[in-house]
Amino acid sequence: MAKRKKLLTSLAITMALITLNLAALNALLASWTSPRLDLTEEGIYSISPATRRILSGLDEDLTITGYFSTRTHPKLAPLIPQIEDLLDEYEALSGGRVKVQIVDPGEDEEVEQEARDRYGVESVPFRLASKYEAGIVNAYFALVVSYGDQYVRYGFDDLIEIEPLPDGDIDVRLRNPEYDLTRAIKKSVYGFRGAAELFERVESPMKLTMVVSADTVPEVFKDVPDAVRKAAEELEAKGGEKFVFEEIDPSGDEAVQVEVLNRFGARPMTLGLFGDQQFYLYGFLESGARVEQLNLAGEGISAAAVREAIEDVLRRQTPGFLKTVGVVTSQPTIPPELMMQFQMQGRMPPQPPPEFQQVQRFLELDYQVRNVKLDSEVPTEVDVLVVLKPKDLDERELFNLDQYLMRGGRVIIAGGPFEADFAPTGLRVSPVTTGLDEWLAHFGVEIPRTLVLDDRNQPLPIPEVRQTAIGQIRTWRMAPYPYLVEVRDDGFVSREISAGLGGMGIYWGSPVEVEDDKPGTLAVVEILKSSDRSWTNDDISQVGFVDYEVPAEGTEPQVLAVALTGKFPSFFAGKEPPRDDLAPAADEDEEEPAPPAEGVLEQSPETRLAVIGNAEFLSDFVASAIGSQDGGFFSENLTFMQNLIDWVNLDNDMLEIRSRGVAVRRIERIERGTEVMIEVVSYAVPFIVLLALAGYSVARRRNVAPILQPQAPTPGAPRRAER
Repeated sequence: MAKRKKLLTSLAITMALITLNLAALNALLASWTSPRLDLTEEGIYSISPATRRILSGLDEDLTITGYFSTRTHPKLAPLIPQIEDLLDEYEALSGGRVKVQIVDPGEDEEVEQEARDRYGVESVPFRLASKYEAGIVNAYFALVVSYGDQYVRYGFDDLIEIEPLPDGDIDVRLRNPEYDLTRAIKKSVYGFRGAAELFERVESPMKLTMVVSADTVPEVFKDVPDAVRKAAEELEAKGGEKFVFEEIDPSGDEAVQVEVLNRFGARPMTLGLFGDQQFYLYGFLESGARVEQLNLAGEGISAAAVREAIEDVLRRQTPGFLKTVGVVTSQPTIPPELMMQFQMQGRMPPQPPPEFQQVQRFLELDYQVRNVKLDSEVPTEVDVLVVLKPKDLDERELFNLDQYLMRGGRVIIAGGPFEADFAPTGLRVSPVTTGLDEWLAHFGVEIPRTLVLDDRNQPLPIPEVRQTAIGQIRTWRMAPYPYLVEVRDDGFVSREISAGLGGMGIYWGSPVEVEDDKPGTLAVVEILKSSDRSWTNDDISQVGFVDYEVPAEGTEPQVLAVALTGKFPSFFAGKEPPRDDLAPAADEDEEEPAPPAEGVLEQSPETRLAVIGNAEFLSDFVASAIGSQDGGFFSENLTFMQNLIDWVNLDNDMLEIRSRGVAVRRIERIERGTEVMIEVVSYAVPFIVLLALAGYSVARRRNVAPILQPQAPTPGAPRRAER
């Protein structure tokens, strides 16, 4: 009895210790939020390092409010816990800076009123059908990220994706909640910063060096040095030890002239080719190993302009701050046949709508977007200049583009020698003149006047009329079309830029060629390529046909996009700046306008230039025609442009997060023989395995000896004697 009692006591103590250890382990794991095991290839269920950095850098409290109705659509209900789990991780990773609250505005009139009046959150009507009821329910499904008086709102349409299924049902899923939240935090927190905080966040001290020959500066620039000194004094007061100002006068000292030449590449300048007075007037802003040049030899240079230009450079070099993207577009042209039709009717044709509105609205989600005209100097606050489908750029526009690059600006050019037009008479591809051929050739880049075709392509919807029992029905047939080049797999040469994209499309594009003997030390980064079953054809009359044959010879990958990095020599080095047609004459007696009072920046600091031989992949017209079809790539194309902007701007924080929501896992096309073999193997292997198991079972049964039942002894029979 005592032994049994001792055993029961030991068992009770053991169970108590196990329970206490489990409770302690549970308490430890409850506060241990970082470790996780994510087995997906891209780590789509893990918080990215970029999000962790942004959350750890918060200086003040930020509130994320989820407005979700308890009674909502059955397709939305499973998504709410996913968002709540993600918000819990944001709260934990921020060290308490992120405050999360989940509310149901339908249960509190004050909360509902505040959500509507302060943040513009409205309920959405959903059709509700179940076993017990049917009707319409107004439900809330929104997120608001608020930081002081700044906030970003995401509604129902912003948070989810809806995909129709073959059986008539729909698949509802979250689009990319981590990217949406991190983007909102970055935009609301880092988009509104002053100069003092810019200096606090810059990693290394900024040094402004003005190279000026005070005695030989032309009269038109005489106030510029004082303006730079005044701006430097204001910035020194804000930046303290993070800002240093230096002034160098190389005039009359050959040693100093050699120093500024070796250090900055600064040479004496003149007002025009025939100016007889040489002078120095340069501004260089240094941060670590990076040097950016300020344009001081121009009109309208004031202390405020210099200060703003320096602050813009600071923002470009400070990670996490909202960037400014300048977009240059051309006005769409009216097809000749349509113009003739309106002229015959005695009417003026309506102006076509802008062609790149969707991409601009898409970029506004992450950047400050400005429409830029190249007929004047590109504003200094523009971090990246995106030139979409350039047409007939004149010399003055080319000069402003060139000088923006020489100042250290980053440039993306998307445009080739052809444009596509979906006219009422059908598809038409016509040649265009960009005006950039000589400028690009100066850097060793050429876009040949030919089109790229690829056997790996996106289908083109072809209208056709079918005769049915109820009459004629207009339908669409998807036909392979080689001019819609599909880029995926090895076509993404630079995975740093594609960042997990499953695919994208280049439509009626041209190849991009880079010469080996490009100037200076420019490095080439190939970005996109077609497949090895692609070729070129300059006969644009064939674009209206979907039937094609892959040539037996001459197929090879074609480079569709490249980037150049390094220090660029100016196309206008040693040339007189082009005159502005709108510039007034120097005086009444002169017939010719006076030359512009400006110098030419002859070399850039380290910067980047990306060239894509196509702009149709971002066109609204093309998106409405083929981008929404099955297999369309328009959303992926927009994401690629975002990635490229971040890459040229050396701001890669959001690349990894953004691409998680758009990666497409398309099934590879296989040959018919391979398809038949896979199908045969799929049926044959299970049958053979089952047949083998059946044979093994039968053979095993045959080898088992039968069990004999012992028989009872017969009465009267003699018994066997026992030993």
